[in-house]
Amino acid sequence: MREISSRIELSHLQACWDGSGFTPRLPKDTSGAQRKRLFSSYADHITWSDPEQVSRAIAVFEGMLRAYRKEVEKSYIPEGETPQQRWAKTLEEIRRDFEYDGYRISDSLRIRRAEERRPDHEKTDAVLYTEALRVLRHARNQIERLPSTTRGRGEEDIRDVLLVALGAAFEGRCTAESLNGAGRTDLLLRIEDRNVLVGECKIWKGASKFEKAIDQLFGYLTRYDRFAVLPLFIDAARPEPIVEKATQLLANHPRCVSAAVPDDNGRQYSFVLRSPSSTPWDVDVAMIPFVIS
Repeated sequence: MREISSRIELSHLQACWDGSGFTPRLPKDTSGAQRKRLFSSYADHITWSDPEQVSRAIAVFEGMLRAYRKEVEKSYIPEGETPQQRWAKTLEEIRRDFEYDGYRISDSLRIRRAEERRPDHEKTDAVLYTEALRVLRHARNQIERLPSTTRGRGEEDIRDVLLVALGAAFEGRCTAESLNGAGRTDLLLRIEDRNVLVGECKIWKGASKFEKAIDQLFGYLTRYDRFAVLPLFIDAARPEPIVEKATQLLANHPRCVSAAVPDDNGRQYSFVLRSPSSTPWDVDVAMIPFVIS
């Protein structure tokens, strides 16, 4: 991982360690350039016999692998080789090193001990999450074509329209006001005893209220909840400035690890945010704006 650190942008490498609970100190290994020394300033002082510290370090390494993948895929690609093929070869080499230490890396770049028998459903869950977001976008488009559906309605009433759409698409397996984490989440899509989408709906009432909604969402997430959505209801004649403000707030949030290129055509904005836990994990968070005026 120290070698990989030299291929990651310094700001992205620092973001992987921020919020991990580790404090940088003088590195024991001072060889290499700035990025390697930054990595060593944290990693050299981890107690690797402490399971709790190892768990936090693995979360950092998962973030580094995601950042490294982006660098590999955008680097020079030999003719006849796709970025995905180049990454697949690189990942295979990394996997061999981790397997030597008794760990395995899933396709979604989660790191687990080799002897863990918990099924790795993450690829399936990611597909289901993507489908659920597609359903929400289509529901949004239909709502905006029929403004009478939501005009003058409160947050819960509009939420129920989304509940109907998700329930129809996923055979009734989406529920509202469901206990999860530290409260009741607005939307919960649970399939085969796994949460594949946790949603918190909000009507735009200003920047401070929206920032609180982000923190509120994390209160509903548990360690194994990796996919979330923020449907944002906007009652304004010109929603574009509000959408821009909301995306800026998410991108500049102290827990934001990465922000995808805005999908202005589909009007879906994707982020990766890190949980506030002492053993943090990353969560995919999509913001989908709904114009309800």
